[in-house]
Amino acid sequence: MSSAKSSRRFPYGWIILILVITLLYATNPSEGQFTSYLKDKIREQADGDETLSGDLQRMLAGPVASLAGMETMRTDYYLCSIFKMDLPGGEHIYLGLLDHFIKLK
Repeated sequence: MSSAKSSRRFPYGWIILILVITLLYATNPSEGQFTSYLKDKIREQADGDETLSGDLQRMLAGPVASLAGMETMRTDYYLCSIFKMDLPGGEHIYLGLLDHFIKLK
């Protein structure tokens, strides 16, 4: 009798899994979002620096981020993305997940 009751239970686990997968798919960041992230990071580094160097960093943040974005290779896994940049200072790897970026290397 207990097996008959358990077969009628609502599949909450499956619904939660489907919702999580849908959320991850919908918030998988694009290359444009990664370029915006780079631009914000460059501006953050220049904030507080009131020298000519800081002013130049703030002014050139957009073009520099665009150039770095052109050197970026994105691997799309549909639920997340890996962004690899080969720059003269070394390779940088970021995980894009839920519209956020996590530096892996």
